[in-house]
Amino acid sequence: MRFARASLTGKTVRALSTPQVASENFYSASTPQSDVERYTALLDEEYIGRQTVDFTILSLPKPQRVTTPLLVLGAECDACFSQDEIRKTASAYGTEAEFFPNMGHNMMLEPGWQAVAERIDGWLAAHGL
Repeated sequence: MRFARASLTGKTVRALSTPQVASENFYSASTPQSDVERYTALLDEEYIGRQTVDFTILSLPKPQRVTTPLLVLGAECDACFSQDEIRKTASAYGTEAEFFPNMGHNMMLEPGWQAVAERIDGWLAAHGL
């Protein structure tokens, strides 16, 4: 509800700018509080507002436009997108979602991010990319 209200008013940073709210929405319980505070301080209105529009309006699946293999990764503790939503996205593109345990939405900032990076790197190498 908080995110929907923020999206409508265009004041997304205010809705997400406290470490507690950011922690609840973007990080797992294993993310150090000092990291959550540091990353939350970097949020800005332009970035968050643009992402809101991109993710809710402009980024609906368009599988007919995609002719290349696709890797879909998800986080077990993601509060932004459910595992069902991630699986449906993968299915729309003819692949299966892979989930990383004990990680929140911001997988690249979570403890253990290296496993995500290694999976992406391995997948790219396997596809000659």
